[in-house]
Amino acid sequence: MPTSNFVIHDISVTNILLGEARLIRLVLPAAWGLARGLAPPDLHARHMRQGVPWLASGQAWYVLHHKPSHWAMELRIQVHPRQQPQPEGAETLTIAGHPAFLTWTSRRRGLLWKRHDVRFMTVSWYCPQTERQLVLEFSGWGPEEHFLAMREALSRVRCH
Repeated sequence: MPTSNFVIHDISVTNILLGEARLIRLVLPAAWGLARGLAPPDLHARHMRQGVPWLASGQAWYVLHHKPSHWAMELRIQVHPRQQPQPEGAETLTIAGHPAFLTWTSRRRGLLWKRHDVRFMTVSWYCPQTERQLVLEFSGWGPEEHFLAMREALSRVRCH
């Protein structure tokens, strides 16, 4: 897919005590917008790598909205300071030159009288340049093609 069909979102988080830290360069298909989630980013620690402050531990929440169809999905980004084991039954792919692991799950969510299945696409990888494990969890009950568009965009994500 040509580069013009994607939009780059450089995401940083800020903490009053720790200051600003870079999180990730998220690349989304052009039809998708990015907004902050309901909860503010949770910055536990940051560290300097090659003169740049990176989020070393914490998480952030965002809402991705597909403008043409008015569908949305949630994105939770978690960062851990140590490498985690490969999830069982994960599909392998490459993100920013690193081996990554993708899993699909489904859970029932909602009020007791109005529950529905929510799909989860979780991708995780370790970045040795910034010494951190990144976990991106996309969730929603929209069409499968929206998740597949996000999966395709993952190859353009940058973590360092």
